[in-house]
Order: sequence, then structure tokens, then C-alpha cells
Amino acid sequence: MQFLSRRLARFLVATLGLSLAATRGSAWAAACHSTCTTQLAECKRTCPGGGQARRDCREACAERSTCTAPGARIRTLAYVVSECTADAQGRSSLKQTLLIRRGNCDPLPVMEAGPSTPVLDPSGLCRSLGLRRNGVDFVALNASVFQAAAVVPDGSGVVFDVTKQFSNTAFRPEPPKEGIFFVRADGSGLRELGPPSRVSSSVGQFRWPASPDGRSIAFIDLGPSTAGYDAPQVFLLDIRSGRRRQLTHQSRVAMLENNDPGIWLPSFLDSRTVGFYAGTTGSPTFTAFQVKTDGQSEPTELPPITPASGAHIVSAFGDTGAHPHSVGGIYPDRPAENYHGAGPPFVREVFLLDRHDVLQLTAFNRDDTSPGGEGARGVIIGDRVLFEASANPFGENPGQVCQLFSISTGGDGLRQVTRLPWDGEPYGIGCIFRSPSCGIWPLSTAADQVSGTVLFSASCDPLGANPFGEQIFAMRPDGSGLRQLTNARGMTTDADGTVHVEMPTPFAYSVGPP
Repeated sequence: MQFLSRRLARFLVATLGLSLAATRGSAWAAACHSTCTTQLAECKRTCPGGGQARRDCREACAERSTCTAPGARIRTLAYVVSECTADAQGRSSLKQTLLIRRGNCDPLPVMEAGPSTPVLDPSGLCRSLGLRRNGVDFVALNASVFQAAAVVPDGSGVVFDVTKQFSNTAFRPEPPKEGIFFVRADGSGLRELGPPSRVSSSVGQFRWPASPDGRSIAFIDLGPSTAGYDAPQVFLLDIRSGRRRQLTHQSRVAMLENNDPGIWLPSFLDSRTVGFYAGTTGSPTFTAFQVKTDGQSEPTELPPITPASGAHIVSAFGDTGAHPHSVGGIYPDRPAENYHGAGPPFVREVFLLDRHDVLQLTAFNRDDTSPGGEGARGVIIGDRVLFEASANPFGENPGQVCQLFSISTGGDGLRQVTRLPWDGEPYGIGCIFRSPSCGIWPLSTAADQVSGTVLFSASCDPLGANPFGEQIFAMRPDGSGLRQLTNARGMTTDADGTVHVEMPTPFAYSVGPP
């Protein structure tokens, strides 16, 4: 009898556990309202009865939808929508909202700042931001109160940094509170982790890296140096406790007038190692370092690799035993064939590092070929390396638009992945400073190692739903299934001269473990 009671108890516990799991799953599904799914179904119902016309109609409905394509699902996407308005009297106001989107569920607003009280703006900043067609410029030009964000690898939560200390616009929106915060992906459980960073993301990076186990965030903040004064340092933030650990104590002073934060692009090489760059903007090379996350170790300088071809590889993080990764390399004595007079004129190419082996992947002889993505590893998905370039190797990119390309990790099988249409604007400077010409925004590419989906932001209009602005896109790694995930209005002008600007970037995404 006692034996049967124990078995009954175990059965009841198991049944109750399944019931609770089902309840949680049902609650999660119930909380997911998907407008795009409803609209897609309604659109397909209007298609004719059969044949090729029906197939074409249904495909057109899918391409116009903000739902993802089959085989290109997204997990957790966090992004900022900035809404700037300049009325006919020259008064401007700004509203910013941080949103989280899970799969095809409607985006959830997490925190809102503004709208600010309209004030005179003689500089015309609102209109200028609209003409640049780039939401990242709200951060870069010190108009944003949302500075940075990170999505943990499993997509269960988002960390974000909000502060008004860097916003120097007269119409700055007022956030409800400043600090670094954590929120679950369903919008619940918002809590403060500590004060905001004192280093602007305009000279750092918006997309903060998360550790592979999802417990920590690496970011740049001011901290004491070995010389006794505060300077930009790499910190580790524990998501559960909010405790911070300073990993570096460098003595370089940030030269903000040259957009040099002193430390660039921290990235987790593994759960116990963070890589970062240090150097001076404009120099042909800058130095790679790695440091242990225990807070007790000194950073290790990683000397540049110089292949037999004469290139200088920007970083050498392969010594950690991490997976192969792509990096940028330069030829300082070789002039770029597309030089536009901005920055050093040397050639940039993409290389693959696999421990001590170095393989040059590109030979475009241009100054804007880049591994893409943020951090130390570039973007690799499966056995394909994705990178950004404005080259035209196949005659499919005559407008020199910044596109995504891919190549195998063996160095063959070059493909042009995106075919973003040129909008007739001046070429700009390719993949370095794209504005105002259309193209993929530099360093925006993210590859989901779990679902296989590739995300990026761009101001082109490949699907007929982005007349003048920037949007976030998702697709399969081969470029098929391209969908526009956001539907911001970009820049529009009313009959009375009022200018409306709405941009949905920058963004952070759950790319999964490295």
C-alpha cells in the first residue's frame, strides 16, 4: 500500500508538472498576438482560384508581410524605434521606444521615452536624421537615450542601457529612469541592474555581447586606470546579481574628437575569455587583446598576423582555441580602386583564422570589404562565411550597393547573397559610411546559430515596402525568403511642411552560442 502511494504521488507530481508546463505554454501562446499572421491569411484569401496567378499572388502576399519566411524564423529581436517630428514652425520633438519581438508575435513595448516638448531646432537635426535614412545615427549623433542592448543567447531576456547623459539635443526625450535594465523576452520582470555606462555607444557599440552561458554581459564603461584616472575599460556585468567586474585597467585617455573610445568591440571568445581591440582611429592597424573574466588577470596583447601576401590582419583571436572566425585585414601599401577620399586609402579584405592557419577569402581590392557583424568573430553560419562588400564580381551590383556575400570556409564558392536594388542616390562610401545612399548598414549583420536565419538593417527597398528609410530584414543564409520585419514610415513630409521621421534601428538579436 505504501508502495502504491509512492507511485501515485510520483504520478500526481508528474501530471501536475505537465499541466503546469502546458499552462505556461498556453499562456505564452495566448500572449502572442500576431497581426502579421492574420494579415497574411487575409491577403492570401483574396488570391484567385488556381494556377500560376494564384501562386504569384500568394508569393506577393508573403513578400509584403512582416512575418518571416518558412525556414527563416526569428527568436528574440530587440530594437529601438525613434520618432522625430519637426513642425512647420521649426519646432522639433523626439519619442523613443524599446521593443521586443518574439518570432511572429507583435512587438512588445518595454520602455518609452518622450515625446519631448517641441522646441525650436535651428540646426534642423530631425530632418537631417531623416535624410540620412539610418536609425543608428540617432545614437551616433547623440540624440538617443537608449544607448545599447544585448539579447541572451537562448533569447529568454534582454539587457539594455538607457541614459540621457550623452544626448545634447534641445528636444531630448525624458526616460522614466536611467540605468542598465533586464527584462524577460515576453516583456515581464523588468528590473534595474545598476547605473548606466559612462561611455557613449556613439564611440563604442550598440549591440553588447552576452556570454555563451547567458549569465554575463561585456561592455565598456569608465573605470580606474593604472595611472590613477578614469579611462574606458572592459567590464563584466552579472545579469542575476547586477555585480560588475572590471577586467582592464588601461591608461589610455579616450580621444573622443577622433571617435576613439580607447577600447573597441568587446566580444566573448568563450565563457571565460573576452577579446577586445585598442588603437587609434586612422591608424593602419590596431591591437587585439584578450583577457580572462576572473578580474585578476592582465590582458594579453595579440600581435597582428602578417601573411606572406603582405596583408596585416587586424586581430589574432585564434589562440583561444575558439571556432574558426573571419576578420578584416588590410594592405597598407596597396591603394583601393574605389577610394572616395574618406579615411585611409588602403585595401581591406576578409580573412579566415583557424588557430594559426590564415586563409584570404576575398580579393576585391576595395576599401570597404568587411567581415560584418559586431565583435571579434565576423559572421559564419554552417560552412559559409558572410561578409559585407560593395564589389560587383558577377555584374549583379552595378550601383555598388553595400551587399552581403558569402564564401565557403575553404575559400571557394563565392556568392552574392543579397540583391538590394540601387536607388539612384550617389554611391556614398560603400560599406564604410553608407548614408545617404542605400545599402546594408555596416556591422548590422547577425546570424542565428540556432535557427539559421540572417538579419541585417538596410535602407534599400527590395520588397516595395520601404520608400525612404531604414528597416530590419531577415532571410535564409542563401538570400532566399527575404522579409522586411519592420514597417516604420521613414521620412515623410506633410502638406504644411511638417516632417515626420521614424526609424527602427539599432537592434540586438539572440544569435545563440558561438
